[in-house]
Amino acid sequence: MSDNNDEILLGKKLDLLLRTGQLLIQSLGDSNRVDRNLRRVALFMGISADKFHMHINYTTLMINVSDEHHSITKFRKCANHGVNMDTLAKISNLTWTAFEKNYSLEEYERDLNEIANAKKNYPRWLIILGIGFACGGFCKLFGCDWFAFFTTAIASSFAIFCRQEMHHRNLNMYLNIAFSATIAVLIAGAGTLLGISSTPLHPIFASVLFLIPGVPIINCLDDMIDGFSIVGMTRAIIVFITLGAISFGMVLSIKMLSLEDHHHTLLPQAKLLPIDGWIVISLAAAVAATGFAMLFNVPIKTLIICALGGAVAVVTRNVLHYHAGFGLPLSSFCGALVVGIVSIYLVLKVHVPAHVISIPPVIPMIPGVLMYKAMIGILGISNVAATDQLPLLFQTLESGINATLTVIGISLGVAIPNVIGRKYFSDSTYKKRLEELIKN
Repeated sequence: MSDNNDEILLGKKLDLLLRTGQLLIQSLGDSNRVDRNLRRVALFMGISADKFHMHINYTTLMINVSDEHHSITKFRKCANHGVNMDTLAKISNLTWTAFEKNYSLEEYERDLNEIANAKKNYPRWLIILGIGFACGGFCKLFGCDWFAFFTTAIASSFAIFCRQEMHHRNLNMYLNIAFSATIAVLIAGAGTLLGISSTPLHPIFASVLFLIPGVPIINCLDDMIDGFSIVGMTRAIIVFITLGAISFGMVLSIKMLSLEDHHHTLLPQAKLLPIDGWIVISLAAAVAATGFAMLFNVPIKTLIICALGGAVAVVTRNVLHYHAGFGLPLSSFCGALVVGIVSIYLVLKVHVPAHVISIPPVIPMIPGVLMYKAMIGILGISNVAATDQLPLLFQTLESGINATLTVIGISLGVAIPNVIGRKYFSDSTYKKRLEELIKN
């Protein structure tokens, strides 16, 4: 009877571990975070490291736990992925609180269920409005006028509303993305055809930037750096297909509106450069970061940090790129590095994981426009005259290479301070804190 009770207890611990990991994976936590949190929970449950084994995948989590007499292995599917920074922060805090307050399994399960069932921090209407202005902020960063700003805001707001409606009806993710991009560009392009803006092409690119898979892009490289190569490659494939779906929707809308004929130019050749003063640039970056922070459901107390971080990151990049002559990848790396260093300092102040306050601020630097220009160039290269194909090919390659190097730079800028801080500061504090809690 005792052996049976021990097996039931061990099974309950395993179910709670799987539930915790499932929430982390579905909230788009990076694999290292999943690993660290689950090992901490296992230790809280009295499962030593040599009796705890797990395999992390993008869609599946498998865990084995054992005691002196039993060994149990279970796995759980992880579906419906979506960024939820608040869940990541709350689970991280719960794993420490369970130690400090000597939680029972029932108390841990109660708090975990509250996290799983918690409502979003921001109402739907505010997210829609925030994303509209965030994409408008992106457009200002590219040098648009105010007519283009509001055109972009309207197009993005309506497109994200439609995306949410399609998501609630369980439409395929990539079809949803393609339809949302089509809707955004149709509205932005229609505004462009009215001829009221002096920067008519800017809204076409900026209105779809809320679809950019910024968190998967950063997590992809984080996973690669941390040794979770299979998960990183899976994220990379998802990013590539997502960009393809966005580009397909954009090209479809461009063809429907005959925008290339209207402007007598090719969209991949559009020049997008900032023309506003530093105050407007800073505000636009802050608005863009805030919109994405709300979309990612960051804790409310961190919203102002994300806004300020976005301004700092973009201004740092622009100073180095446009005034000091640095390349875009290096300038973006420096902007992300500044945010990454500051976030490591603030982690213990606001009690949230570093990525919660470092990823939203760098999203405005993700080179979505370069990615789209590369994809559109690839899709449209066969539709131009033979004499124009080679120049367009070179422009497409240039956009693709710059985009890739810039993404790597941003990801490394966020990851390096996190890795160094974890190795030389957080890990020592982490181990001391665990030792004290275990002794108590």
